[in-house]
Amino acid sequence: MDQKIVKKLENEIEEAIAEVIMKIGLKRLPLSPSPQTMHLMSKAAVTVYETAVENRQPEE
Repeated sequence: MDQKIVKKLENEIEEAIAEVIMKIGLKRLPLSPSPQTMHLMSKAAVTVYETAVENRQPEE
């Protein structure tokens, strides 16, 4: 995938993760994820998506 798209996805997903964590509330979570952890979570999500794209079956 184009690296600009990958970076954009990572940034947008990281922002979404941070937003969801704040909405859930830090008191309800057993651990407050660090910015580095949220960054790694977003990278993992994009990696899963990239793998799905690479492994998709050609449409018949």
